[in-house]
Amino acid sequence: MRVKHLLHYLQSSSISNLNNFPSMDHNKNLLKSDTLHQYILQTSVYPREHEQLKELREETMKHKRKTLLGSISVPPEEGQLLSILLKLMNAKKTIEIGVFTGYSLLTTALALPANGKITAIDVEKSYFEIGLPYIRKAGV
Repeated sequence: MRVKHLLHYLQSSSISNLNNFPSMDHNKNLLKSDTLHQYILQTSVYPREHEQLKELREETMKHKRKTLLGSISVPPEEGQLLSILLKLMNAKKTIEIGVFTGYSLLTTALALPANGKITAIDVEKSYFEIGLPYIRKAGV
């Protein structure tokens, strides 16, 4: 039950202020020091990132979609938190609304059990097709 409350809190707080929407630019985060943020990424986050997620992240950086919310994509540290929460919840079914290139979709797929199911919805299929080869290569 606490995980559900934490997930709800994280979701509501991340969209409560559209100017602070997380992006792959890493220019807005909880840390006050960009140097510390980069250190955490280099020593803790990137070494744990699945190879296909890393390749998809790098490809996504080439195709940033700008909207009112900024660049729409999940940063790797947020993806790892999402993965932990999904595993703690023992999630088996998820819905992804707004897929873009599929980074969070792949993160979710890697966290779900073999019999897990994801329903993914996006209005723009061309962005998802950028990430599809990485998703297939990951075997999920």
